[in-house]
Amino acid sequence: MANKTEKPLILIIDDEEVLRDGCRQVLEKCGYAVLTAGQGIEGINLAREHLPDMVFIDLKMPNISGMEIIEILSRDIPDIVPVMITGFATIVSAVEAMQKGAYDYLPKPFNADQLRALTKRGLEHRNLKIETKKLREEKDLLEKNFITFVSHEMRSPLVVIRQYIEALNAIAGDRFEQDVREIIERCRKRVQNLEDMVLHWLDISRIENGTLTHEKVSLSLESIISRSVEEMAPLCRKRGILLETNILQTVPRITGDEESLVRVFTNIVGNATKYTPEGGKITIAVKNDEYYATASISDTGTGIPPEKLPLIFEPFFRCGGKNEKHTGSGLGLTFCKKIMESHNGGIDVSSREGEGTTFVLTFPVPINPVQKTSGQIS
Repeated sequence: MANKTEKPLILIIDDEEVLRDGCRQVLEKCGYAVLTAGQGIEGINLAREHLPDMVFIDLKMPNISGMEIIEILSRDIPDIVPVMITGFATIVSAVEAMQKGAYDYLPKPFNADQLRALTKRGLEHRNLKIETKKLREEKDLLEKNFITFVSHEMRSPLVVIRQYIEALNAIAGDRFEQDVREIIERCRKRVQNLEDMVLHWLDISRIENGTLTHEKVSLSLESIISRSVEEMAPLCRKRGILLETNILQTVPRITGDEESLVRVFTNIVGNATKYTPEGGKITIAVKNDEYYATASISDTGTGIPPEKLPLIFEPFFRCGGKNEKHTGSGLGLTFCKKIMESHNGGIDVSSREGEGTTFVLTFPVPINPVQKTSGQIS
């Protein structure tokens, strides 16, 4: 990769030599460094080598169209500002160019003032975009560092407070009045909620820096579901909810970290128990094709209002609002989403108020070339 010059670097890709030379002279007089190319492939190679700040691309080029060049350079050099030059400017072509990554278009014939004005505006746009990107990265870094610091600092005193509350209960026994015992129990639950929130924040931080999950290995999805059901069955029985599985075929193996995936299933089933009334049902079903294994977790609970569905995976979001009976960290589903993304999978939700909610987890299935040829899935 070549070192960039101190001057803004502009690339002109056009098969008309007169236009290239005219643009070069105008832009060099403005203090810009200029490269020119008469062929599309030549221009792409120059751009990849020198990383220009801005590029003017003729729409009608031999061998490769200007639209294709814009698409390639926008993908290869995210900070570049492409501008389409065309003598056939239409609303349709302009919109298509914008969709492929162009900043603006310059219709032929154009004069030196138009070229200078658009170049100045495009470079200002680039500088603003880069500055915004830097600020966003700095904000994200500060947020992650703050979350990790606060979580670590909060964890130890919360553990101590919880232990004191438990010791107080053990020492006092039945000597406290009922209302005092209820206050102590409420304190214990609030402290436990804070501990859960801190642990979830730490887990999310570890997911993002890649230290939460262990080395990903070949796993049985059926085994993960079996472990999750075994863990959640006592809670479901206590609340009078039927927990069942529906796996009617041999499920292909997936690649991942077993402990974190078990937590995904138990988190979602645990949420379902909070909103499913006694006598309701939670069903875990699995299906697969050649490329994906899909697990759905459905309940017959109260459902989620449609306006709240887009927010369901946001940190600290709860569906029930102020009158919600069930408390929690508000980070469980955020954790699930992060874990699924770290496994190159997906998580979606659908719901109807009064009828229930379904979460769908999608896992990519490693493709065996032999299986692909034979058309069989083992």
